[in-house]
Order: sequence, then C-alpha cells, then structure tokens
Amino acid sequence: MTLKNLAQRLFILKPILNFIFIMGLFVIVLLFIKGSIEQQNSYALASLLLATWSLLLSALIGLLVNTPSHEHTTKGWFSGLKHRLAKSIFRLVASAFVVISLALLYATIKLLNL
Repeated sequence: MTLKNLAQRLFILKPILNFIFIMGLFVIVLLFIKGSIEQQNSYALASLLLATWSLLLSALIGLLVNTPSHEHTTKGWFSGLKHRLAKSIFRLVASAFVVISLALLYATIKLLNL
C-alpha cells in the first residue's frame, strides 16, 4: 500500500480534522472573550495545539492525495515537461511541509515543557 492509497482511504477524516481546527479556534476566541485568566491558562494552550495539529494532519492528507502519478511513458515533450514540473512543485511543497511539521513539533515540545 502506497502513501497515496493510504491518504485516499483517510480522506474521509479531512472534513473532521477541519472541523476540529475551527472548533479549536472558536474555543480560543471564547476563552479570550469570556474566560478568566485561570481558564485561559488551562485550556488555551491545549486548544491551540489541537487546532494546529488537526490543521497539519488535514494538510498532510491533502498533500498525499495529490501526489503526481508515476507515468513512465510520456507522449511528448510538453507532456514530459508538465510531469517534471508537477513533480518538482510537489517536492517543494513536501519539503516545506516537513519543515513546518518539525517547527510545530519543536514549538509543541517547548510549550508543553513550560
């Protein structure tokens, strides 16, 4: 099973993860508007981490579903150029995703060690 097939099976979770992200942001806004300082200290960090990780996982599923196919036979010069361009853009986005994931992991560890 490739990552693309796994992402296609997990694609049903993408709307759920997006909903969790929106609810996490909604909870943060409610805490800052109506919550006390003690409630903000207890729940804001957990809501922020839940929102960011759900958005990151949703982006991961969306990225892996759209991987370029492995065509070995190209029909022409322009088709080959399009395929190479799609693969290079995908690699660029995937590397940016890895950097953002590592930065989020570092920020999560730092925030939880407070």
